[in-house]
Amino acid sequence: MKTNKTKPNLRKIQTEERRTQILDTALSVFAHKGFAGTTVKDIACSAGISDGLMYHYFPSKEKLLEAVVEKHSFLPQLRAILTNPEEPCRKVLKNIAIEFSSMFTRENDAAKIFLQEAHSNAEVKRVWGNLSNECSLILQQFLLSRIETGELKPHNTEVSARCILAIILMFNFTKDAFQSSNLSDKRFIEESVDSFLDGIEGNDACPDIVTV
Repeated sequence: MKTNKTKPNLRKIQTEERRTQILDTALSVFAHKGFAGTTVKDIACSAGISDGLMYHYFPSKEKLLEAVVEKHSFLPQLRAILTNPEEPCRKVLKNIAIEFSSMFTRENDAAKIFLQEAHSNAEVKRVWGNLSNECSLILQQFLLSRIETGELKPHNTEVSARCILAIILMFNFTKDAFQSSNLSDKRFIEESVDSFLDGIEGNDACPDIVTV
């Protein structure tokens, strides 16, 4: 007797949908009330579920925060951008910078949590630190691979990775404090990456665009 192995598991789908609902609700409540000011009961109430069901999915508020950050972070996009080894380094880093910057607009609630509480709440600071370190390590590995091909000069990749991430963070955190620029956000970011790369590119590297 033949069975349809590709038939979706309804219970699994419902479980994933419920988990996504909880994560999206938690993000909204955390952004509105702050991590410290939010209780599991607050999130359960907003999600329309019982406290017990909440704990079935997430054993603590801290684990829920970690899951929220993982879902709404830049890590999945960063990994996806770095999957093509044939792309020139300059183009890859610009794509990373532009997409990372765009994330701050798309994920405004997530950014709000870190802006408001990372400096004062130990748990938020820990999660933010873990996320930042993972992004930096992935970027360091990419830079090392391009040093090996001669596209970049030998240098301290930890410093470079952190500098690239800092450029994007500071741009998004401070752009409203500066007078309007005649450059679009995208062009500003691209030229920031150009300025940085000019110092670490190897002799074999070729820019993929011509600045007008």
